Amino acid sequence: MQGKLNSRLSNKLFFAVMGTALLMGLLLSIVQIMLDARQARKSLESEAQQILSMMKEPATQAAYNRDSILAQQVVQGLFRNNAVFYAAVSIPEKPPLASEFRNKNIIPYRSLISSIFGQELSYTLELRGIAPGNQSQGQSQLFGNLEVSLDPSDAANDFIDRSKTIIISGLAQAIIFGSVLYLIFQGLIARPMTSLLGSLEEIDPMRPAQNQLDAPRGHEDDELGAWVQKINDLFKAIEKYNSKRRVAEAHVERLSNYDMLTELPNRNMLLRRIEQSIQDANHQDDMFAVLYCALDDFKSVNLLHSYHAGDKLLLTLADRFRADLDPTHTIARVGGDVFAMVLPNLENHYEAADIAQKVLDSVRRPFRLDNHNISLSATIGITIYPHDAATADQLLKNAENVMQLAKSQGGNNYQFYVANVDQRIRETKVLERQLATAANDNQLQLVFQPQVNLVTGDVRGAEALVRWHHPERGMISPVEFIPLAERTGAIVAIGEWVLKQSCYALRRWLEAGFHNLTISVNVSAIQLHQSDLVGTVKRLVNETGIPPQHLMLEITETAVMENVDLAIRLLRQMKETGVQLAIDDFGTGYSSLSYLKKMPMDEVKIDRAFVQDMLEDPDNGTIVDAIIQLGHSLGMSVIAEGTETLDQIKYLQECECDVAQGYYYSQPIREDSFLTFLSNQRTQVKSATQRAAKTANPLLNKSS
Repeated sequence: MQGKLNSRLSNKLFFAVMGTALLMGLLLSIVQIMLDARQARKSLESEAQQILSMMKEPATQAAYNRDSILAQQVVQGLFRNNAVFYAAVSIPEKPPLASEFRNKNIIPYRSLISSIFGQELSYTLELRGIAPGNQSQGQSQLFGNLEVSLDPSDAANDFIDRSKTIIISGLAQAIIFGSVLYLIFQGLIARPMTSLLGSLEEIDPMRPAQNQLDAPRGHEDDELGAWVQKINDLFKAIEKYNSKRRVAEAHVERLSNYDMLTELPNRNMLLRRIEQSIQDANHQDDMFAVLYCALDDFKSVNLLHSYHAGDKLLLTLADRFRADLDPTHTIARVGGDVFAMVLPNLENHYEAADIAQKVLDSVRRPFRLDNHNISLSATIGITIYPHDAATADQLLKNAENVMQLAKSQGGNNYQFYVANVDQRIRETKVLERQLATAANDNQLQLVFQPQVNLVTGDVRGAEALVRWHHPERGMISPVEFIPLAERTGAIVAIGEWVLKQSCYALRRWLEAGFHNLTISVNVSAIQLHQSDLVGTVKRLVNETGIPPQHLMLEITETAVMENVDLAIRLLRQMKETGVQLAIDDFGTGYSSLSYLKKMPMDEVKIDRAFVQDMLEDPDNGTIVDAIIQLGHSLGMSVIAEGTETLDQIKYLQECECDVAQGYYYSQPIREDSFLTFLSNQRTQVKSATQRAAKTANPLLNKSS
C-alpha cells in the first residue's frame, strides 16, 4: 500500500514538473522563433534595398540612354543574388529594355514559409534624374523603373534550421530544468511524505498516541514540521476520545447485557447464550435445557423486611446459584424475583431434573437476614432443545409458561414443558375471557358450609363459597378459576357478586326465622386494596337491610401483609360499618404478633393444613393450641376449618376452640339444602357436638 501511494505521488510530481517545464520550454521556443522570423524578414527586406541601391545608378543611366545592353548587364548583375528570380529595367510605355526570370527553388513547407515571408518579395524602384539641358529647372524626370522579385526560400530554409535548433535546445533545457526541479521537490516533499506515511502505517489506530511522528530532518521548523506536530496533537485527542468511548461502551455493554444488582446476565445476554447453545447443539447433535425459576411469594419478603432487605436476599441467592451450579451453566436474572439457567450438553432429561432440584434446594435453604431466618421456595419451568422449541425466544417463553402452570398447581416444584402445554394455555386464556362474564351470564352460584359452635352445638352460621357452573365443562373447581380471576382482575367483580348474593341470602335466612346466623364471606387481597370495599359493604348492608354484625368478612393473612399499614387502615374503616372481621388461613403467612394486635379482628381462622394433621403431628397440635390461646388472649373467637373426624372435634373442644367447620358436619351445600340442614338436622348436630364434648371433657360428663 505504501509503495503504491509513494509511486502515485512521485509520478504525479514528475509529470507535473516535467509537463510544466516542457510547456514553458515550448512556449519560449515559439516566442523565440516568432522573433527570429520577424528578424529574418527584416534582413531579407534590407538585402533587397541594398541590391536596389547598388543597381540604381547604372539602371538609371541605361533607362535614360535607352541602352538595352547596359540594362541587360544590370539585370544579370542582379541575378548574381540567388534570392532574385525576376529582374527588369523598363521605360515608360515601352517594352522593358531588359528582363530575366528563373524558376523558384523547390522547398518543403512552402505554405508555412508563405505564411511567414509571403510567396515572394517584389520591389519597384523608380529611375529618376535631371536631363541635360533641364538643370536650370531643377526638376527630376522619370526615366523608367527597376523591378526586382526575390524568392525567400533560402532565407526560409535558414529560418527552419534555426527553428529546429531553437525547439530542440528549448526542450532539452526544459527537460534538464524539470529534472532538477523534480529532484528538488522529491527531496523536499516526496521523500519526507514517504517517511511519514511509513510511520503512520506503524501506528495502532486504537492507541495512536503511543507512537508519535517525528518531523523529517531539516523540516523541524517549517510547515511540514508544524503539520507533524498537529498530527501528533490530533493523535493524542483521538486516543483520549477513544479511551472515554471505550469506558462508555463498556458501561453501556454492561447495562445492556448484565443485571446491575446481581451482576448476572440479563434477558438480552441470556437470549444470546441460548442462541449460541442452539448452534453448539446443532453442531454436536446433543440437547440442552432452559430453566425458568420464579420465587414463590417474594412480595412478602419486601413488605415485611423492606426492599433493601429483599435486594440483599437476591444477592445471596445469586451467590448460591454461582456456587451450586457448574461454571458451564449460564445463570441470568430476567426479572425482579425471576432467574433463568441454560444447561448445555445434556445426555437426557434426568440431568435437567437433578439440576432443577439442586436449584430448588438452594432456594429452600434458610436465609439469615436482619437476625431473622427466612424460608423461600421457588417454581421452575423446564424446556429442552430441540424437543420443545426451535428458537431462543420460544424456548424461554415456553419455560415461563410451564412455570406459570406449575405455580398455579401449588408451586414449590419443577415441571417439564410438554407438547400440549400451548393448548392448555390457550384453553386457560379462553377460560379467563369466559370467567369475566360468568357472573352476568348466571354461571356462578353460592354454596354454604355450616359452622358449628363447639360449646353449644348450635349452627353459628355458614361460609359462603362460590362455584362456577360452566355451560360446557360443568362444575369448575375454585382452585382452578380463583387464581385466574386474581391474575386477570376479575376477582373484584366476582367478589362483589359473592358479597351481594351472600347479603341477600342472609336476609332470607333472617326472614325465615334464623336470627342468630352469621354468614362469612372471603375477601381477596385484590378486593381489599384495589376496590372501594368499604363503600360496597355499606351500600349492600343498607340495600339488604341486614344487621351488619351478622356479616363476617374473612381476609387472608397474606392479603393483609402485602401492605400492612394500608390494610390496617382499611380494616378499621370496615370495622366502623359494624361488620365482623376474621383473619383467614392464620399461621401460613408471615404475620407477627405485633401486627396481629393492631388488627381490629373478631375471629381467627385456623388453616386446615394444621387441623387435618394435628392428631398425627404433635407440632401441628401444638400450633393449633397456641393459635387458640393467642386468639383468646387478644379477645378473638377461634374457628377451625377442615374438621373431618370426631377425634378432631374432641381435640378442638379440649383446646377450647370456639367454632368448627368441615366435612364432619357437612360439605358445602346449596342454599335450599342449607335451610333444610338448619331445620331438620340442627338437633342432631347439637347432640353430636355435645356427645363429643362429654367424651372429651370429664367435667362436662359430671355436669350432665
